[in-house]
Amino acid sequence: MDGGKKVWVPHPSQGFKLGRIIDIGADTITVEPFDAPGSAISAAYDRVYPAEEYDNKDVEDNCALMYLNEATLLNNIRIRYTKNHIYTYVANILIAVNPYFEIPDAYSSATIKKYQGKSLGTMPPHVFAIADKAYRDMRSLKMSQSIIVSGESGAGKTESTKYILKYLTESWGTHAGPIEERIVESNPLLEAFGNAKTVRNNNSSRFGKFVEIHFNDKNAVAGGFISHYLLEKSRICVQGPEERNYHIFYRLCAGAPEDTRKKLGLTSPDNFHYIGRGCTQYFCQNDTEKKLAQDRKSKQLKGNISKSKVSYFKQGFPY
Repeated sequence: MDGGKKVWVPHPSQGFKLGRIIDIGADTITVEPFDAPGSAISAAYDRVYPAEEYDNKDVEDNCALMYLNEATLLNNIRIRYTKNHIYTYVANILIAVNPYFEIPDAYSSATIKKYQGKSLGTMPPHVFAIADKAYRDMRSLKMSQSIIVSGESGAGKTESTKYILKYLTESWGTHAGPIEERIVESNPLLEAFGNAKTVRNNNSSRFGKFVEIHFNDKNAVAGGFISHYLLEKSRICVQGPEERNYHIFYRLCAGAPEDTRKKLGLTSPDNFHYIGRGCTQYFCQNDTEKKLAQDRKSKQLKGNISKSKVSYFKQGFPY
């Protein structure tokens, strides 16, 4: 690297800072940050990365960067995020950044139609493009395909999985028939009994799941199967000060019909030993009744209409 060259240098709070080289030593490179003229940051040779020519230019695929390294990759994702472009490719891998708000029309039926049958890279990066590629590869290669959704807590794994299921069932299902409904409506039930508020995420999945979508010989959705494992059972008994037990208990306390409340003896969550020791505030109060209705509907769709709903909730409520 030459003196005066534009580079990225590590920074303890901002990750990397953009600057220019002012000194090259035997073991370190000294850089003057552009946003702090007169100051200097020294770093080892292998931690200083060359920067792109244009500071605010973004690309849809990180592989299109002139210099592909940790700093330029993160900067490209950051620039796209500020423009509400939460998806970025690295070849055929999709990076998704949780926006923590709903982007209008990002997952609408019209958007689904735009991605149907399109090769990866011909449309802007999107989770629908990954789902479509998996479907087309399954159809052409006659082999099962897998989509791995990974990330830290709060990254958006659960939501991404929902949108993949939505794309496949809406595109290649029979327009919300019984099978597609069961697949899609199973999510609220799984989340009610398997998701909880943590310090980092209000809807954290506390279990792992493997979702299978089955297709028939006409390449249409024919069924599905969800395997769940490693549920965090200790959360039933103990929660941290800023965390909660599983959603279903609080939804019952907040949104159950009056007759159900009387039969179950429901009052405030603070009055119950197993759910009153963590954070008991209703962070999703506005749609609690809607979500509780979804939970009941999901159970019906799974073929258990004849069972008493009260007995069903009693079995799950920790007194």
